[in-house]
Amino acid sequence: MCSCCSGVCNAWCGSTIPVSTSSYAMVKAIEELEKNPYFGKYAAKIAKFQKESPKEFLEKFGKNKEVKESEPGGHSFTKVAEKGKEVAPKSAYSFAPQKKLESILKTDLLQGKTNQEVAYIWTEHFRQKDAVCGIISVETYDKLHEVAMKYSCFVLPLPRDKGYEFIVLQFAGHEVHFTSLVNYQAYKENAPECLTLVHYPDLKEERGIVLMHGEYNKDILNAFEAQFLVNQLQLYYGSGDKERTALLEKFHQSPDQFKHMELVEHLEKLDLSVLSNKSEKEQQ
Repeated sequence: MCSCCSGVCNAWCGSTIPVSTSSYAMVKAIEELEKNPYFGKYAAKIAKFQKESPKEFLEKFGKNKEVKESEPGGHSFTKVAEKGKEVAPKSAYSFAPQKKLESILKTDLLQGKTNQEVAYIWTEHFRQKDAVCGIISVETYDKLHEVAMKYSCFVLPLPRDKGYEFIVLQFAGHEVHFTSLVNYQAYKENAPECLTLVHYPDLKEERGIVLMHGEYNKDILNAFEAQFLVNQLQLYYGSGDKERTALLEKFHQSPDQFKHMELVEHLEKLDLSVLSNKSEKEQQ
């Protein structure tokens, strides 16, 4: 991690903010709805219903077993690590070589496969591992990467059993490195990571998709918490939401005016409107 976040990250640590456990269930319900092939057609109506009647929304769409079990994931607040990572040169992130897809998956297995089949192969490859994975359209990834080059670091709230813990993220090329705020404050750029995402643009030109996978520290995050951070990352960097983009800008350009409670408020009022707008644009 670099030290570009230190001005804001050292200013606060939201360890006593009350947590709404419905945040997890809401994200999971939205995630499950997105998988429905008819989501695009009815997204705007569902978003309106979810925003106006969140409790009724969860009662109607939160019946899935995975949604019902979407509670804070059993980990308490992260403790300061006994030691940081091995000290690396300051240029290590900037000039680190891009990881190749071939190092993870034999690309010859993808020859003659449809994108849907590629997605299945990719998902199955990580199913039994402590990892998250995904397939992103080139349009979505290019937008995310463009914003990341402008706002290379940020903080995200993560619900815990008794409050919110904040996680610092840092983009480095096509990778995203996450560490707990408490460890970032202790070790700065040498803070141990709790989640590392790698995007593979190898198939951008050929297929119009970017593959992603992330490995997480099981002692700090579980699978759902890792996916929760990925979902938030996509909302701030890939959705084009004006309010979230304004928070990114404030974090970097006016850190003295940045309030961590704004992040929590956005999480607590998380709704489908961003996704419904995105879906409408994709259909045009």
